[in-house]
Amino acid sequence: MEQELDSKLRIENTLPNPQRSKSFAFRAPQENFTIQDFELGKIYGVGSYSKVVRAKKKDTGNVYALKIMDKKFITKENKTAYVKLERIVLDQLDHPGIVRLFFTFQDTFSLYMALESCEGGELFDQITRKGRLSEDEARFYAAEVADSLEYIHSMGLIHRDIKPENLLLTSDGRIKIADFGSVKPMQDSRITVLPNAASDDKACTFVGTAAYVPPEVLNSSPATFGNDLWALGCTLYQMLSGFSPFKDTSEWLIFQRIIARDIRFPNHFSNEARDLIDQLLDIDPSRRPGAGPDGYASLKNHPFFSGVDWDNLRLQTPPRLAAEPKGHSTRSSGEDQDPSWNPSHIGDGSARTNDGNGGTSSSEVCSVTRLASIDSFDSKWKQFLEPGESVLMISNVKKIQKLTSKKVQLILTNKPKLIYVDPSKLVVKGNIIWSDNSNDLNIQVISPSQFKPKKVMSFEDAKQRAMQWKKAIETLQNR
Repeated sequence: MEQELDSKLRIENTLPNPQRSKSFAFRAPQENFTIQDFELGKIYGVGSYSKVVRAKKKDTGNVYALKIMDKKFITKENKTAYVKLERIVLDQLDHPGIVRLFFTFQDTFSLYMALESCEGGELFDQITRKGRLSEDEARFYAAEVADSLEYIHSMGLIHRDIKPENLLLTSDGRIKIADFGSVKPMQDSRITVLPNAASDDKACTFVGTAAYVPPEVLNSSPATFGNDLWALGCTLYQMLSGFSPFKDTSEWLIFQRIIARDIRFPNHFSNEARDLIDQLLDIDPSRRPGAGPDGYASLKNHPFFSGVDWDNLRLQTPPRLAAEPKGHSTRSSGEDQDPSWNPSHIGDGSARTNDGNGGTSSSEVCSVTRLASIDSFDSKWKQFLEPGESVLMISNVKKIQKLTSKKVQLILTNKPKLIYVDPSKLVVKGNIIWSDNSNDLNIQVISPSQFKPKKVMSFEDAKQRAMQWKKAIETLQNR
């Protein structure tokens, strides 16, 4: 993988649309930097194979959001094409509402993308801090997202993971769409795509986040621009209410509500907001405003956006940002360096925050819990549930016992029940005896990815959700 992100790639063969190229020069170059060239600060987020941290270049003082990707995990999980595609797409997009890629570099363990740092944080944080947004605030943000989506769709791309966590805010409060790891180029895409950098061909693989996935994706229909517009409708609902429209106790129940289109509008929603959300959450993706024959005109002309000056959208005054509560910031006074980060370990998955117990700090847990990728809940796991029982957490993990290790599906239910299943044979391989007494069932977090429910057994979650598992189990114990 050492030469895969060279500033100029030459490919021997070409394929049909999207546009393919034998020779492609990157706008954002691959540099010969090392991680020691940067001062690493707060962690913005953690995903299944990457971390995003605030990084300041020591010689220039320029600040970036540095996406650090684990080469070993990418190769093992066959994610190479997705990483290449994200890099190529970001390199060619040029819009004020999309995060910019400045350069890339790599070392033995990791690939690095230096992205535009959005110091205002996530839209999700603003919703959380304010409880919910006013209609004027929601209208401003929704308009900026719609403007950016119009550009993305005009380039022949489907983002496929629009949600408040992927809508970042600049220091002055303007929206930037981030995380193109699930992007899908359509056949008529204006983006030049290399033959060995392509997402799933049929565009109907489950990607994204459960609460924002449209019903047609759950039914394995090919992806369309309407997928992003459904997610916009979910995001607008969340801005105005403080929670997602299909929120429930498990992904399975969320999916059932999505398929049934079970939407419940709070009383304080205006008629205009209710109507726009209702249209964006149409079961037929072609009828969603922005996806039909009139294009984005039907969305921009909706009464909810009355008064929005679309021609001068980026000149309008953004809403005031709610500050981060005191004691929640991971930045130290006067320094951006986070002592939890050891540059010599970045890329090998061993970086961790020490809270004295070998786990992650409480502020870190919140970030990891929200930003870690969510497993899609396949109906095949339902056979292991009793009537009325629902899944609270599920993940494909590595069970480590003595000198052996094996991949299993770990399932936590509301019964409560904690079992692990052979994912290929679909048989229960073990049941961790439940106890509300922490002396009998005590979860020890060994690292961000590894936790231990029993003395002779531990589990390794590649998505680094060890603390999330501990919190979920302890919450059930303390009911």
